[in-house]
Amino acid sequence: MLKILILDIYPSDNWRLVKDTAGGYGTGNNFGTNYLGKIMNFFVGKTISMPPMSALYIYSILKQKKILVKYTKKIEQIKNISDYDFVVMPSSIIAHETEVSALKKLTNLGVKVFIIGIFANVKKEAYQMKNSFVIPGEPETFFLENDLDNLNKFFNNEGRSYFGKPFVANLDDLPFPSWDEYIKDYSLKNNFLSFNNKDAIPIVATRGCPYSCFHYCTYPLQQGRSVRFRSVNNVVNEIKHWVKLLSAKKFVFRDPVFSINRKYTVALCEEIIKQGLKIEFLIETHLNNLDDELINLLFRAGLRLIYIGVEFADNGVLKDNKRFTIEKDSQYQIIKKLEKKGIMVKSMFMLANPEDNEQTTMDTIKYSNLLPNQLVQFSVFTPYPGTPAFKQFENDIVVNKMEEFNQYNLVYKHKIFNEQLLNKYKQIAYKNFYFDIKKLYIVFKTFVSIFRK
Repeated sequence: MLKILILDIYPSDNWRLVKDTAGGYGTGNNFGTNYLGKIMNFFVGKTISMPPMSALYIYSILKQKKILVKYTKKIEQIKNISDYDFVVMPSSIIAHETEVSALKKLTNLGVKVFIIGIFANVKKEAYQMKNSFVIPGEPETFFLENDLDNLNKFFNNEGRSYFGKPFVANLDDLPFPSWDEYIKDYSLKNNFLSFNNKDAIPIVATRGCPYSCFHYCTYPLQQGRSVRFRSVNNVVNEIKHWVKLLSAKKFVFRDPVFSINRKYTVALCEEIIKQGLKIEFLIETHLNNLDDELINLLFRAGLRLIYIGVEFADNGVLKDNKRFTIEKDSQYQIIKKLEKKGIMVKSMFMLANPEDNEQTTMDTIKYSNLLPNQLVQFSVFTPYPGTPAFKQFENDIVVNKMEEFNQYNLVYKHKIFNEQLLNKYKQIAYKNFYFDIKKLYIVFKTFVSIFRK
């Protein structure tokens, strides 16, 4: 029987590292080294956790094909790695150097390694070695369609010309990810959803994003700009599966823009309600896709936490980043409706954009406090390899390691900001928001959630 190891390794940083975010490049919430930054690193690291979904989809596909498969984040836990016929390694930008270092050691030992993920496709030259093979496109198709008894061919000239299909054509063909196996050793968490420590099951209804922010966003690189949909029944059947098997009540939708198709969203919500599923879930979407009727329906279906990208307060900065948004008054009104309905809102903002200065940065920070959102996130503009933004700033990159591209570091030469000045404004932003007396209950509930099981 074939034995395959899924080796999902990370650097030993003292903050949350998640490869599934930022379109599969991953993010690392490094809030800084001062007192407040260390506290936030600890909190977020303890409250949010999940692996790359593609790794667990592949786990299920292999198990379905009667392959002996194991998932681990710790290479040192594998005593005899040569006992495995193949290793599958998820790639990312936040663990790039760590992955490449481990890959060199493995391939030098003669271990044959398949590399998955969009970042390895973008930086193929770094991952392609004598005993490694970078799987093109979405890797689930590769393991669904290929003869797994003949995988050795991909490590000689015969298989090097394989291109495969870039995307999974029918998402219903995918088996449900093996979360039941994963949680035996690792946690699935988003404690901000209901502020409890129960498993929060990642789930996806759609892949693909057509929006204009592909200038700097990596989701279109990973999933394409055409939106693909699972059938409503397939999504609901997966929810019911985890409710029955794991007594799951919390779900995190990993769609780039959950409510991008109103008709589909309505049908999904109505089916969840019809089936009597008592669940709570989190989505990320665009404010432009929400109206009173849809907000009410989403709440009835179980929506309790929503991520929205506001990004910038200054219209000039928005235009420079080719970012579409709605008018500020409409932003306020929609967020207020969500808040009154009992849906917690996390607004996401971006600092150190190319056209930002100290005044526009303070405007964004002040605006984050004016909105009736309960949670905020301030990330840093990052010109990711593979995007048009990277081509624009390629000669201005100031860091030596790809792992620095974690969406919380300043990686390019900004005309105003350096790392020290940016950190000053990051601390102002988080302190002004979360040390407001109206937000202290969220800080307290977050702290308590760490100790719940």
